[in-house]
Amino acid sequence: MPPKKKAKPAVKKTTAAATKPVAKRKPAAKKTAGKKPAAKKAMAPGTPTPARKGDLIVIDSSKVGSPAREGEVLEVIQGAISVSYRVRWPDGHQSLIAPGLGSARVVPASARQRPALS
Repeated sequence: MPPKKKAKPAVKKTTAAATKPVAKRKPAAKKTAGKKPAAKKAMAPGTPTPARKGDLIVIDSSKVGSPAREGEVLEVIQGAISVSYRVRWPDGHQSLIAPGLGSARVVPASARQRPALS
């Protein structure tokens, strides 16, 4: 009978990349103590301006042939991500809306004609 071979212990294979020393990182550049004033963002041409109090907001209907809804902006609420408006509708009720892009138009208060008081 041939002699039995002893089992060899498992050896992990290492790659050349694993044996290289880790490169040291450079320390981050220190920031200056003084803060610069925030630059105003330039709006692209054709970008709608947010509504102001007293403006008319017009929301087009999603159904063909249905009339658009018009309401007066009572309050502008600036959020971290979007802008919301408190609107008074012609029937007297108020609601808070946050229209998406292209779903609403703003008619400035100076451009719209107010009904004459008689």
